[in-house]
Amino acid sequence: MIGVWDQPSIISSPNSFTVTIGVEFRPNGLSRFFEADLDGVFQRIVPLDQVLGATGSRMMKRVNAADTLNEAVQMIQEFLVERLHAVGRYRRSLVDEAIATMGQHGYSVEINNLASALGCSRRHLQDVFRQQIGLTPKRLQSVLAFEKLYRKFSKDKDARLLRDEALDLWFDQAHFIRSFQQFTGHSPGRFAELDNEFGRIFYRS
Repeated sequence: MIGVWDQPSIISSPNSFTVTIGVEFRPNGLSRFFEADLDGVFQRIVPLDQVLGATGSRMMKRVNAADTLNEAVQMIQEFLVERLHAVGRYRRSLVDEAIATMGQHGYSVEINNLASALGCSRRHLQDVFRQQIGLTPKRLQSVLAFEKLYRKFSKDKDARLLRDEALDLWFDQAHFIRSFQQFTGHSPGRFAELDNEFGRIFYRS
């Protein structure tokens, strides 16, 4: 299980045939399947058995032993449905409302104003975010702003999008460049020249 990341990372595989099955959760989605506080998986890759014990260990063994890819995917889907019912968090939460409000304001809302609009203190909002997502509202808002930009860019690698769209999401160009380097490790111009096949596949829909 991979927590939320806000730093660049490299994903590679051996030259031999490799199968990767990925399930992407919305930032506020993972807490509906796992009861543990998610601040423990921020910027970490944690084996499922460390999170769910024997239940996670059995699931890992079943998927590894699957005869076909479709069989493995079906197992994972059934497992997630079971987890959803076991945790039982169906109601719209404070975190759900906060993320929706962030999106409505272009991921540039002041956190004090966000907490006030939700009827809670900034500290309480931060505590809930750390528990259910793994990082603070301010930090998540930066991640979501970058992801919104990258989703558009990854479809056709048009470097103009990095310039034209950025000022809608950041206060000025200097803030954008600093954030972009934090997330990718490169300047916008250099990043546009790189081949990021995984990113294009991951965000192709």
